[in-house]
Amino acid sequence: MIEKIKLAYSNNRNIIKIVRYIFLSFVFLLITWFLDIKYPYLKTEMPEILLLTPEVTSSFLSNLTGTFLTVSTFTLTTILTVLNKYAGSFTPRIVQDFIDKPNVLSLFGVFIGGFFYTVLSLFMIQNVDSETPLISGTLGIFYAIAAMISFILFVKRVLSDIKAENVIENVYNNADKLIEKESKKRKLAERFDSGDWEETYKIYANDSGYLYGISAEKLLNLLKDNKYEIVINKRINDYVLKGMYIAKLKLLKDLDMDQEEKDKLFKKISSNILINVKKNDTKDYHHELTNLVEISLKALSPGINDPYTASEAIIKIGILLGKLFSSENFYQILEEDENAKIIYNSYSAKEELQLSYNQILFYGKADPEIAKTVLNSIYMVYLVADKSLHREIEKYFTYCYELCKEAMDNQSYIDQLDEIYKDFEQKKDDSMDKDINKED
Repeated sequence: MIEKIKLAYSNNRNIIKIVRYIFLSFVFLLITWFLDIKYPYLKTEMPEILLLTPEVTSSFLSNLTGTFLTVSTFTLTTILTVLNKYAGSFTPRIVQDFIDKPNVLSLFGVFIGGFFYTVLSLFMIQNVDSETPLISGTLGIFYAIAAMISFILFVKRVLSDIKAENVIENVYNNADKLIEKESKKRKLAERFDSGDWEETYKIYANDSGYLYGISAEKLLNLLKDNKYEIVINKRINDYVLKGMYIAKLKLLKDLDMDQEEKDKLFKKISSNILINVKKNDTKDYHHELTNLVEISLKALSPGINDPYTASEAIIKIGILLGKLFSSENFYQILEEDENAKIIYNSYSAKEELQLSYNQILFYGKADPEIAKTVLNSIYMVYLVADKSLHREIEKYFTYCYELCKEAMDNQSYIDQLDEIYKDFEQKKDDSMDKDINKED
């Protein structure tokens, strides 16, 4: 149930961020009604400076109503302009990252909420005695101050996040947090002895859509008197069709069930592998890596032709992959107890390298700046990665070096690539010597 609520929130988070401030305006309206209409005598203990006459309150709220309506329209126009800039200069996929920032959609909600508050307050106080001091105008003043502060923060956010280097840094920081969690889980992942399994069953998807997440805690204790592993082989944000193979159930001993009971068990397992109509863009490190790749490709496009911005994103990719490869495991244990393990298989080192660099190489291998940056980026991955993955990285580095070298039409550019390659080879040899000395 909790997972479904989280899923519903994720699918509708944009409108929720707006509506919650409209809800806040109705809370203010309730306070106004309580103090100005229902129990006005409670205001006798309040300082006079906080109370306004009905005439001043009505005039002030009337002006605020028009202001909030105008600024709401202006705010929406500004947000759409920035989103268009993001989609045109960076990538449409990264637009949601800006929307999710604080003080963006929430600002729109603040002004809409202010409009509702001022309009409905005017209705409530229209028949109030002309000598009765009111609190509604004072609350309107405080709301207007808060709205102006929100607008200042929004302007600060726009001026900051419109710069390419800040966009790249934001994506990098998001990916870094997710990869840090991922790498810790990979290091701690230990599976049961693979020789213990007597039976293996395939699990198929109940619905069509994107694999959004796994309710791992609900997959524990499904079988009381059996040791088992559930291995999810599809990756987060992979598109699956109903009836497609997505996981395996491995058992120490065969199920003592008839076919109908087995089908119910398999369906229960499948229902806890969440399928959604939208991709998971909040908990998937690979989504953020893809954003960096797309920023690089956009910068390399003929319309922009900015290899230095692309280089900055490529270097960030290398740093992130190095941290991700700090463990030889490419899987993690989501949940476990003495009888069960819920395992999620992610991308192998070879797949990660290809998905991160292949498209960049396709468009930028003939650009000397991009070629050098890609080789240096992979070199950085090698320096940080676990030694068990060095061989795979070495093979991919050599492949990229030969591909870029072949695409160059100037000997000076080839010499620069050769220098990086020689440095890499020297580092590899030094590492091998150290390993031999340790063994001796």
